[in-house]
Amino acid sequence: MSNPIQMSSPPPIDERELVSLFLRLAEINGPSLAESAVVEALIRCLSSDRVNCRVDDAAKQVNGDTGNLIVTKAGIGEPLLLMAHLDTVTPTAELRPIVENGIIRSSGNTILGADDRAGVAAICLLFKELERSGRPHRPLEVVFSVGEELGMLGAMALDYSQLSARSGYILDASRPVGSYVARTPSAVDINMTFSGRAAHSGVAVEQGINALSIALETLKAFPVGRLDDETTANIGVIEGGSAVNVVPETVTASGEIRSFSDETIDKQCQLLKETAQRTAEAAGGTVCIDCFKAFQGFELPYDLDVVQNLHRACAQLDLPFEAVTHYGGSDANVVNAKGIHALNLGVGVNQPHAKTESIAVADLVNTTKLLFELVRVDV
Repeated sequence: MSNPIQMSSPPPIDERELVSLFLRLAEINGPSLAESAVVEALIRCLSSDRVNCRVDDAAKQVNGDTGNLIVTKAGIGEPLLLMAHLDTVTPTAELRPIVENGIIRSSGNTILGADDRAGVAAICLLFKELERSGRPHRPLEVVFSVGEELGMLGAMALDYSQLSARSGYILDASRPVGSYVARTPSAVDINMTFSGRAAHSGVAVEQGINALSIALETLKAFPVGRLDDETTANIGVIEGGSAVNVVPETVTASGEIRSFSDETIDKQCQLLKETAQRTAEAAGGTVCIDCFKAFQGFELPYDLDVVQNLHRACAQLDLPFEAVTHYGGSDANVVNAKGIHALNLGVGVNQPHAKTESIAVADLVNTTKLLFELVRVDV
């Protein structure tokens, strides 16, 4: 029997090709639920006899102009999931990326959209290089999701029965390359409707029941901010009223609670409901409060194979390996809740969602090198 050939390092990354690919993707205006142009560009980029591309029916569920793009490529061994989201926050119309001193940023009038076009570009170059080189790799199942920035809508609409992979990597964390999100909280969204009675605020104010007063009394008694080491709460939107001379009949408010303790979330929701009910009844009004799970938290043990594979890959590339706790949600929350162990990897994006957003060319290159190392197999 011949000795096995060890594929110990990824091929050299064509930095110029990678940057050019990222710039083309960044310039495509594809905000949440309007990602069809990005999908079309990716299908053109990835088209091959050995690569299968299809768009699922998520568009119908999320009311967007395209579904998730699913890309598969046969390989050796256990299948691996890779994931990045197609959408960006706004503004991105007429985005003009600039490369200067090894840093990519926008011209300043828009965001850059490296969240998450950086992850998309890295996966695209991975596929292009695997096609050119024929290097052995694991079977790949890639999901380019839609509507992530609106609450992981595409990931939630995905039919997971169509995936074989039980582990994978999501390229979407605004952290250094080599880090991964090991722990996130659960989040509950809260919608509140306070109802009173409208009346003229000058001639018949006594006949009115002020819904805004009910709302303010309720929210004054509800703690917000960082409640403890594991919990945050926020009321982010309050709307209502019709005119300055009308006692407001209806006021709505919405917010969220995030915690690593589901018990704490339940207690805070119950506190809010009880406080609101007492306040509304005392004023002669009513209240309706709906608390629903926005995403499920997770904690990934260090001994998982998918974590160990990342640690090995970082060591091979001399990248700093770090497990981080993150209070934000991502497609990783949805995927892990579906029973697939998925690590959200740092891709080096700085100041995402801001017009000062940027990414270093070196981080784009290192993310792509890391992908090669994660998917490779020894034969």
